[in-house]
Amino acid sequence: MDNIQNIKITIIYDDLNGAEKEYIRSFGFAALIKVEGKKFLFDAGTNEEVLMHNLLMCKVLPSEIDAVILSHNHYDHINGLSVIIRDNREVPIYIHKYWNDQVRFIGNSLPPSNIRVIQEGRKLEELGIKVYVTNCFQSQDYGGIYEQACYIETRDAFVLLCGCSHPGLNVFLNDRKNLGIPEDKPLHIIGGFHGFKFDEEKASQLKRYIRSILIFHCTNNITRFQSQFQEKCAIGIVGMENQF
Repeated sequence: MDNIQNIKITIIYDDLNGAEKEYIRSFGFAALIKVEGKKFLFDAGTNEEVLMHNLLMCKVLPSEIDAVILSHNHYDHINGLSVIIRDNREVPIYIHKYWNDQVRFIGNSLPPSNIRVIQEGRKLEELGIKVYVTNCFQSQDYGGIYEQACYIETRDAFVLLCGCSHPGLNVFLNDRKNLGIPEDKPLHIIGGFHGFKFDEEKASQLKRYIRSILIFHCTNNITRFQSQFQEKCAIGIVGMENQF
């Protein structure tokens, strides 16, 4: 892992807890990841004008995005994407295999030529970056929405990046074995966690490996996460940069 370069994750779309100066807070979620000379988006928020504004705050143009990973097909995670596609017509968009299932709050359609379907969780070898997309899992809420997440390999840990975690964080954590990610490696977790909560036994098991938890978007059980992980847990804001 010595050849892994610095990784920067900037939250460019969120609504939970405010924003850095000149960034715009808005309902939805998106993160900009810079790794090994590549730039890609994880989710795309709700509004294309807000996404564009916050992307430009990071001094990144839509044409510079190398790929997009979408967690699930809800409008607050994908409807901002049109501003990227308009200036970056061939950008690959990674979605899960149940993307077109009918669910509530479904987002805009995607150009077929851009779509790359993740049939099974895997490393995105074709992008030349140490990023893994998980298998997709079905939630019991919101009409049975399916969702995937991604892992990013850093110098000495992994980052788990989630959209809403509708199926629960545990399924994404358990998927490390399928992806070939060591379960004893240190871990950072970033994203929205909706109604999920760890039981006390699971939290105790994880605490030795988790270095940080950054809470965004739809998370309901904030005080429980804070109680279980204490100084390792924080609430993020739009424009927040995280270096790994």
